[in-house]
Amino acid sequence: MASEVLFGGMTAAEIDRQYNFRKLVPEHPAYFARWQAESEAVRARLGGRYDVPTGPHPRQRADVFPAGTNAPVLVFIHGGYWRALSKDQHSFIAAPYVERGVAVVLLGYGLCPDVTMDELCGHAQAGLDWVFANAASFGGDPRRVVLSGHSAGGHLTAKLVSENRDRVAGGIPISGLYDLEPMLGFEVNEQLRLDPDSARRLSPIHAVPAPAPLLMPALGGLETDAMHRQQAEYALAWAAQGNAVREIVEPGADHFSVVDRFAEPGSTLFEAALAMLKES
Repeated sequence: MASEVLFGGMTAAEIDRQYNFRKLVPEHPAYFARWQAESEAVRARLGGRYDVPTGPHPRQRADVFPAGTNAPVLVFIHGGYWRALSKDQHSFIAAPYVERGVAVVLLGYGLCPDVTMDELCGHAQAGLDWVFANAASFGGDPRRVVLSGHSAGGHLTAKLVSENRDRVAGGIPISGLYDLEPMLGFEVNEQLRLDPDSARRLSPIHAVPAPAPLLMPALGGLETDAMHRQQAEYALAWAAQGNAVREIVEPGADHFSVVDRFAEPGSTLFEAALAMLKES
């Protein structure tokens, strides 16, 4: 029976209880609607460069919010379990950083099953390559690029930090998935099409480099035990290589409201992110 098959030490039923974030937060449609409305208002207010191509796929696009000359650059990669959502719903994140002198770039990427997970990761890398090649054109300092992302974007952030450790100033993966083995027993794998080999190969926890820049993994205090384990084990793996790591747990935040905290001046996550950017 499927319930007897273990994926990362859990049955498929337990994986659903731990990783089905939309079921865990039934009010998630309200988050998405508010993010969309706030993002439209921010784009109208701030101005910027929108839907800049970073590759041939129609979703390989970047939105750029400049913040003056020689500004640090915050790159944000959206979540959606590698199969949903878009950068367009996350422009609201840019406003408080731009107001404090940080340029922000939101990256888009092709979604599964239209693309494979390997192709999707390649899209994220191409987006980052575009940032380094073009930072000066929007006033950003390519030596001060910090990566961030939420959920699936947290996974991509961790992966990109490892693979670009000599170019990035730091990483802030939020509610990230660092070990993809549990996804083998989850419904999303119908679209992701991971197998045991690719799940391991694409898991950041199995590819921690040394030396590497500061990593600041974060998640909401109300997230599941499995998500807290994902973060704790990844932080330990990062530190075991002699790398600097600072874990952040936002009290009272769930898997979606933690994104709000990332854009909320005064929150632990926002202030820590801003300090990393300013010190980069």
